[in-house]
Amino acid sequence: MPTSRNVPPPSLKPAPPDPQGASARVAHVSAGRRRRRRVRAARDAVLAALIGAVAGLFRLLPVRLAVGSGRALGAGAHALLRRDRHRALDHLTLALPEVDAAERRRVARDTFRNAGASFAELAHWPWLRQRLGDVITLDGMEHVDRGLAMGRGLIAVTGHVGNWELLAATFSHLGYGLSVVARRVNGDRFDAMVSGFRRRAGVHTILRDDATALQESVRMLRQGRILALLIDQDTRGPGIFVPFFGRPARTSPAAAVLALRTRAPVVTAFIERRGRGHRICIRPAHGFEPAAVRRPSVEELTARLTAAIEAQIRRRPSEWVWWHRRWRRQPEDGVPLRRSA
Repeated sequence: MPTSRNVPPPSLKPAPPDPQGASARVAHVSAGRRRRRRVRAARDAVLAALIGAVAGLFRLLPVRLAVGSGRALGAGAHALLRRDRHRALDHLTLALPEVDAAERRRVARDTFRNAGASFAELAHWPWLRQRLGDVITLDGMEHVDRGLAMGRGLIAVTGHVGNWELLAATFSHLGYGLSVVARRVNGDRFDAMVSGFRRRAGVHTILRDDATALQESVRMLRQGRILALLIDQDTRGPGIFVPFFGRPARTSPAAAVLALRTRAPVVTAFIERRGRGHRICIRPAHGFEPAAVRRPSVEELTARLTAAIEAQIRRRPSEWVWWHRRWRRQPEDGVPLRRSA
């Protein structure tokens, strides 16, 4: 009987390359991506056409009826968009565990209703612009004027709370030069709709992903304009982790970097619903003085600005976009995001 010493060892040589098989796999993956892009493009085209038609219908209706119809449209989206509905509930469970399940369901539904109402309001912007004093109450605008008087421009930090596009349009209508740092919206038709509204409202957009975004932002501040940044989403590009509703959230440090580099004053700006109108509230950034000898670090200032956004969301939880995956990325030693029961 042969012993183990007589058994030849298994070959350790790697398998010969299979260029044809690898090429086939690459071609299959590329074809799958092309198919998904075509499906997304077709879907976005249909949705953009529907949204355009709905916006046209809203413009034919009286404003109050249009806003009510927008709320109903949002309620319908809440019922139909199962993934986004569950995601909103998951995030509400993570952020507001002290709130009972029934209240979280109500907040999630009202979040969609608020989005629909905001869409209807933007469709009626020409009407709103003529009656701005009756529709929008301003609180804290002296902080804007005081900041701009310093001659370094002004950084306004906000989030996707309330009708943030109406917030920007209002500033522009009041005569303030306003530039918004924003990402390109997914889908060419959707991006054209959003950028078209901003352009008609006099709001200048700096595309966040452009290579010249930082230089353009600094240039706008040097021209004495207001530079608005929304920093409440986990987006592509540089990010740091700061607390948000008690857990780490990857956040753009752009506002803090620009403030510390240019010594431009910083305010927070929020819009919230009040009866049949809105209230805009402006406050200086807590803990940041441009001329102070000891200034906060980028991390400290980003955390303070994020805390201000969290405080506003807690004030008006039904006006934030809870379906956004705010905690989708966590630090290596953090707790992964889990689905709620």
